[in-house]
Formats: sequence, C-alpha cells, structure tokens
Amino acid sequence: MALTFISNWEERGDVVNDVFAAAREAEENRQREYDAALLIQAVMRGVRLRQFIKYLNMCAVRIQMAWRGYLGRLEYHRKIAAKVEERQMNYYHTMATKIKKVWKGHHVRTHVYDYYAMKQYLGALQEKNEVVRTRLREYAEEMKKREEIEAELGELERYNKYARSCHYMMSTQVKPGVFLKSSEEPYFEEQIKAVFPKNLRKKKTIWHKEKVDQSTFELPPLRKIQGPFKNPSVVYLQRHKSLKTKPQGPDFFQC
Repeated sequence: MALTFISNWEERGDVVNDVFAAAREAEENRQREYDAALLIQAVMRGVRLRQFIKYLNMCAVRIQMAWRGYLGRLEYHRKIAAKVEERQMNYYHTMATKIKKVWKGHHVRTHVYDYYAMKQYLGALQEKNEVVRTRLREYAEEMKKREEIEAELGELERYNKYARSCHYMMSTQVKPGVFLKSSEEPYFEEQIKAVFPKNLRKKKTIWHKEKVDQSTFELPPLRKIQGPFKNPSVVYLQRHKSLKTKPQGPDFFQC
C-alpha cells in the first residue's frame, strides 16, 4: 500500500494536470450542458404535459359521452313514454267513441226515435195526407166549376147587358125590329124582350097633388132621437132640489 501511495505521489503531476484539465473542460461545457438539461427538461415536461392534457381531454370526452348518452337515453325514454301515452289516449278515445256511439244509438232507438212508433206515425200521416190531398183535389175541382159557372154567368150578364142596350132595335106594333130582318140572329129579338122590362118608366108619386087625410096622417117615426136629451127623472130632480147655501166669511158682509 505504501508503494502504491509513493508511486501515485510521484505521478501526482499528471493527475493534477488531468484534474485541472477536466475541471476546465467541465467549466467550458457547464453552460452547454445546463442549456441541454433545460432543453431536455422542457421537452420532457412538454411531452408529459401534452400527454396529461390529452389524457384529460380523453377523460372529458368519455365523461361527456357518458353524460350525453344518459341524457339521450332519458330523452328517448321520455319520448317513448309520451308516444305510448298518446297511443293509449287515442285508443281510449276510440273506445269511448264506440261506447258513446253504441249507447246513443240504443238511447235514440229506445227512447227518442222509436222505429215502430215512427212507422205508425208516418203511416197515419200518409193517410192524413191522402185525405188532405183528396179534399184539396175536390176543392180545386169545385173552385174550377165555380169559376166556370161565374165565367158563364158573367158572359150571360154581359150578353144580357148588351141585349138591354139594344132595346131601341126591338120590334114595335108598327115596324119590325132590326134583328127580325136579319137571318143570322132571329132569336136575339126574344132575348131582348126577356131581359128588358116592359114598364120602363115607374109611376112617380106627386105628394103635393094628393089629398091627405089630416085626421089619420102621422109622421114616420124617427130612427134615432136627435140631441143630447137627459132622462126626465133626472131633469125633475134637478128642478126640485133644495137650495143649499155655503157659509161665507165675515169679509163677505162688509160693504
């Protein structure tokens, strides 16, 4: 061991030189190595940070995916429930409509619109209508006959009026009429005689020339008493009623 120490001590100059050379080299490379270490740390930290952010993004995506899936399933179940409820309500409405239809039909057939009663009523109404039609038909025929008769009477009246207007064409004791000379209307002379009276002028009564017996002559009775006459008993009571004086005040006697 001593020999080793002695040999090393003899060779100390080379070692010291090597140490100082290594120190100088280390000092020269210190800043570069420091920068390299900083760069390595920065790169490493950037890689780790990006990996961590990527991990966080992936976790956030999974959380969002799970939450959105949960919300989607809730919305899906809600829509399914609403659709099922809508179908059930439609089914219930359909069944209620059928029930109401059957019940209303039964109610109308049994209480409101009795088929046999309505059939009987319509039969009676038809018979009554036939009777009314028959009466109306008879009335129309009667009115038609009456109109025909009135038309015939009117025509006969016009014919008689025309015949009466032609009285001056009648035959006289001296000269034959115009219609006897015509061969077309030989009967019109008889028609004029039938409708025109013989005594055309009535005898007028002349009162001032007739002698009237004054003893038996009486005026014709009045149809209505003229004037606002009172009852005689009322007039008698008014004439014979007692005089009633009203009491006067003291100023009445002062002159």
